[in-house]
Amino acid sequence: MKHRKSERGAAAVEFALVVPVLLLLLVGIIEFAHVFNTQISLTQAAREAARTMAVENDQGAATLAAVKGSPGLSPAIGSVSFSSPACAAGSEMTATITYTMPTLTGLFGSSMNLTGVGAMRCGG
Repeated sequence: MKHRKSERGAAAVEFALVVPVLLLLLVGIIEFAHVFNTQISLTQAAREAARTMAVENDQGAATLAAVKGSPGLSPAIGSVSFSSPACAAGSEMTATITYTMPTLTGLFGSSMNLTGVGAMRCGG
């Protein structure tokens, strides 16, 4: 009886010690998933911009295609830059998008800078 009484509350103390670590792990998984999803969307938007630039040779239309091709990102997706101002047949057009993504929790900083790159052969 005496031994059992001295262990009273031990499970609550152990739980209190483990919960912060588990919550930090859970928040890290959620934040990583959010960053990974945003990176995939950003890369897809860069591919759409490169494709439109390779086919239409119009930077305005390519930037608009990047915005429309990234439904998960905010409308102002960031800066879109191209490897050259015009697309010559047979060359490769590369579109690079830089995006400042706000984090969900703020635990690992308030924002992260991500870059998406897409490339497409001109004229085809």
